[in-house]
Amino acid sequence: MKSYTALIIDLKSSRSYSVEDRNSIQNYIITVIQNLNEVFSSSLSRDVEFSAGDEVQGLFVSPESAYLYFRMFSMLISPVEIRAGIGVGEWNVKVENASTTAQDGPVYHNARYAIDNLKDAIGYSVLLYSGSKVDLFLNAVINTSFALTNNHSEYQNELMLLSELLYPIDYYQVIGHNKISLISKLITSKNKLNYYTYYKKSKSVKKYPFDKIEYISFESFPIDAANDDSTFYVSGGKKRGMITQLSEILNISRQSIEKTFKVANIYEARNSTIVALRFMDEYL
Repeated sequence: MKSYTALIIDLKSSRSYSVEDRNSIQNYIITVIQNLNEVFSSSLSRDVEFSAGDEVQGLFVSPESAYLYFRMFSMLISPVEIRAGIGVGEWNVKVENASTTAQDGPVYHNARYAIDNLKDAIGYSVLLYSGSKVDLFLNAVINTSFALTNNHSEYQNELMLLSELLYPIDYYQVIGHNKISLISKLITSKNKLNYYTYYKKSKSVKKYPFDKIEYISFESFPIDAANDDSTFYVSGGKKRGMITQLSEILNISRQSIEKTFKVANIYEARNSTIVALRFMDEYL
């Protein structure tokens, strides 16, 4: 039978926020989900949605698309902490014209098993379970990029997110690049929320990258990991001219952006994402 991929995302420590912040964050996340569902519409078998309490769930056609969705989701809602379980398997209880919460099968059970094991998986942001021996190695590979970015400051996260809008890492065109502008609008709406503005003010940073942008309008140039032809080491996450483009968009010196990229391991994180996608393609 055909294999599907379920994604379950858990919002960590949301009960520690004030009622006002919790409501505004949840409303923002709902908007993020709606827009990302549009961007990833070609790879969704069932839309991502809130399933229960602080949990988000969706069904994808491939593990690569679920992984990329979680990656973009985490950048958009930072610094809210999240973790995820990805399950690969059969979808054999299908309820027509019903949401993901009405569906069932091994694919959902595997995703639940993955996220339930995260509490004991120190240093892991996401676990994938397919029931194969390769899971052991795959989970180390898919977490490398998150290990490099989990301690990002919001300034570093915004700069990395902007690089993703310019040169989004893709896999067989699961990302709708003509809909990238939806993500740009999310950025400006996020900056209007009290939780995020107060969070930024609590840090010793004069200006953040997205503080300088009223509306983001530029052409995206996707990097399709499926077409990566590296044979010795992966370097496709670094694109010629990226630093110059960012410098022009943000009116920040190239030297300053290069320094942030180096300290924040942004190129390394992007290259690790390409490696993870190629690994999933090869072994799942």
